[in-house]
Amino acid sequence: MSHGIELAFAQHRGLLARDQQDALLVAGAVSQSPDLRTRSVVSESRDGLCAVSDGVAISPCPQRASRTVLEALCDIGPQHDDLLQDGWIGPRLIRRHVHPALCRALAGDRRTRGSACTLALLQWRAGRFSVLNIGDSRVYRIDRAGRWQQLSRDHTYFQSMVERGEIAADQYVGQLYHDLEHMLGADEAEDDFAIHWQLGDWTPEETFLICTDGLHDTLGQEALEALFRTERPLEAQAAVFLDAVLAAGAPDNVSLILGRMASPV
Repeated sequence: MSHGIELAFAQHRGLLARDQQDALLVAGAVSQSPDLRTRSVVSESRDGLCAVSDGVAISPCPQRASRTVLEALCDIGPQHDDLLQDGWIGPRLIRRHVHPALCRALAGDRRTRGSACTLALLQWRAGRFSVLNIGDSRVYRIDRAGRWQQLSRDHTYFQSMVERGEIAADQYVGQLYHDLEHMLGADEAEDDFAIHWQLGDWTPEETFLICTDGLHDTLGQEALEALFRTERPLEAQAAVFLDAVLAAGAPDNVSLILGRMASPV
């Protein structure tokens, strides 16, 4: 018997930012709210998806880029079946549907051309999951013992240097090196962006966290792990994370989604 998937989510503009440049997709609806306090839904469907997108602040219209990308995901239908990969949203659909949709919406006007964003997506089907990301929005997997694993890959210059062995993962470098190396941009010529994609089995009592850098950069993974309790209800846990960001000064927009297999009533 399918238990469904419970999703708890929240979003905030932050205490310093003027605009909400994040977008959040849950239950087929895109949110871009300055203050979306924690709520939860249960998806009874055998398949579904949720996602966050963070507008790149130095690009022309970051808030439009993030919303457009998530709206393109909402538009996926039977006409896109040939772009799916074994039924999953993978790199092919991102390159042939999502990126072109962003370009159609924003690349034709010099005032909005180059608008950019990140993307982190979690999809589920019949007890399996798919994680896809571009940029530095993240997906974490937390097992029943409370052990954390980052499934997404940060597409930053820093991470590339670590992977090439040029610097250590704990080495201090200037902020410039933490800038994005890859992102989704409204420019047809910028189509060589990196996409990280991973599949796996979703077992009961595992929790997934999908979030923008307003959560993981503000608090850091060590603090996130310390704030997490496997026995805590999902909506309450999302509230704990959001409250911690606000208490830390919330210097950036923040969007977060927690997902877990729902127990049968």
